[in-house]
Amino acid sequence: MSKLIAKNVFQLPKMNLLLLTTSAFLLALDVIFYKIAIGPAYFQVSFGFLSMACIGYIYGPIWGGLLEVISDVLNFTIFGSGAFQVAFLLTAFLGGFIDGLFLYRKSVNWLSVIMTQVLVMLFVSLIMDSWLISILFGTNFKVLLLGRLVRVLIQIPLQVIAIFYFIKALEKRHVFDRIILR
Repeated sequence: MSKLIAKNVFQLPKMNLLLLTTSAFLLALDVIFYKIAIGPAYFQVSFGFLSMACIGYIYGPIWGGLLEVISDVLNFTIFGSGAFQVAFLLTAFLGGFIDGLFLYRKSVNWLSVIMTQVLVMLFVSLIMDSWLISILFGTNFKVLLLGRLVRVLIQIPLQVIAIFYFIKALEKRHVFDRIILR
């Protein structure tokens, strides 16, 4: 487990100007990446998972989860799609939390990225989101789950590959060196 989860993973970053400006920049990227989507309406894929992974990689689970909650609120406030449901803030927090739990304070590796995406996509996106949608909107949970299953199973390997190579490219170019004090 020590290779999967870094030591002091639950330590909050020290509040300073670099933390606030970097967080604001990553939040803006997150909002933009979640709005950029490709594919037909029933199978749209956005790029928000990349910014979420970067946030978890840089700040860890607690700050990563909090930033994802803020991103969710900003997305609704700015773009206002659908009815706002507070229950979905829990899944937003868990997505950022899981990314931070497995990606924080270490060089990215395949096992960490795979664990992150399997947990986020299967547990949070597929099961929890489907369950919340079924409760909040009175739809059949099994039908909703089966309808979303194929999309999630296709997205997992694509997101794993994208996150791994995206963060590796940023590491190689030393983008995180000024932000992260290892």
